[in-house]
Amino acid sequence: MADDPRHIQVAAAQIALGADIGDNLERILRAMDEAAAAGASAVVLPETALSGYTPTTRRARDADTWSILQGGLDAIARRSVERGLWTIVGSDAWDRDAWVNRLYAYSPEGAVAAAYDKVHLMGTETPYYRPGTAAPRVFDLDGVRAGLQICYDARFPEGYRQLLAQGVEVVLQGFYGVGDTWKVPVLRAHLRSRAAETGCFIVAANVAGPLQIVDSQIVDPLGLVLARANQDHEEIITATLALRRVAESEIRHDYLTRFTR
Repeated sequence: MADDPRHIQVAAAQIALGADIGDNLERILRAMDEAAAAGASAVVLPETALSGYTPTTRRARDADTWSILQGGLDAIARRSVERGLWTIVGSDAWDRDAWVNRLYAYSPEGAVAAAYDKVHLMGTETPYYRPGTAAPRVFDLDGVRAGLQICYDARFPEGYRQLLAQGVEVVLQGFYGVGDTWKVPVLRAHLRSRAAETGCFIVAANVAGPLQIVDSQIVDPLGLVLARANQDHEEIITATLALRRVAESEIRHDYLTRFTR
């Protein structure tokens, strides 16, 4: 595997978002177009990019909003087909009798290849979302084993270890983190640690401020930053991921050899 020839071009879209679903959708579609034009096969967008982040409004969302959000998600699926693009995008989602904070992975065929409901909710989120209960699962992204995580999950290595046990190579992570800039070096360190601990790539996209708690970035399996967006700026960053780097990770090899057999 050390001479693995696979490469994938990825993008992280750091875009401004708000409470208006229509405006958010326009920004998402524009970012998808720009990522595809830059040659990316996959683009990661922020947590709750379509819906906006409900805890910032401090107002519970009506259940009938779900039909509007479904229409937006359908538009994202269609644009994924038009651009031949993998799109990882967050939104509030209505699940039976409660809202969840969900990250979707749309394939270039417009299908939902994977969805993950945020497990680790912050205290400010618990009045609005039900926590996810299912462990994150890997899915096939053009022959790459990919997995999803959301924002505060970065503080907890367990989800990444669950993905590692399934052979994850790339973790795609959405953030909606603003307001506490003292967290910037802490979360930068967390993302670099999660990548180095698992020997996988991490592609993380945050909303473009104001006062981001972490800037969007792409990290390699050694924990080295391949690309980083400027603080509080709207920007799309890209990087080419050489999958052989995953197989070269000694920590990954040791973990999988010792603890998953």
